Amino acid sequence: MGINIPALHNSSKSAAEGSAKISIPRRSDALHSGVFTIKGGVSFDPPSTPYPTGAFRIQADLSDSLKATFTTTSVELINAFGKHTPSIFLTGRCNVRVSEAVKRPPVGCRYWIMIVNNKKEGNEKDTPDIVSFAITDCNGNRVAYGTGPVVSGNMHVDPS
Repeated sequence: MGINIPALHNSSKSAAEGSAKISIPRRSDALHSGVFTIKGGVSFDPPSTPYPTGAFRIQADLSDSLKATFTTTSVELINAFGKHTPSIFLTGRCNVRVSEAVKRPPVGCRYWIMIVNNKKEGNEKDTPDIVSFAITDCNGNRVAYGTGPVVSGNMHVDPS
């Protein structure tokens, strides 16, 4: 195995919060509802906070993914951009609470989350907010993933 020097990545002033239900009908089957939820909030406002803070919880009940609750334990990178449809990207570590029988629960998990704030509050005719996530274990194996429109709730991303 070769030695790799990791790239330095800087976070930008960013914030997101909310609670939402995302439905992906093609990810439902006899054992899975095809729904995931996300709840929480994160922010980074240098220099008043030297590191990103906050957490999100994702409950996934999707086919082709582990049925589980994923709780972020760190925010290692946070970047947001956009004025009219602000978007945020987060990555870090997370814990897993499995909701189905598995031989070995995943360990050393990492997450990636994207939230796009398409809709202004109170305007139901706007394009829905979009949430995407991916979870991998310590070996880089996919544990869970999903991308879809918010069907209830609201996700807010501060414009930049």
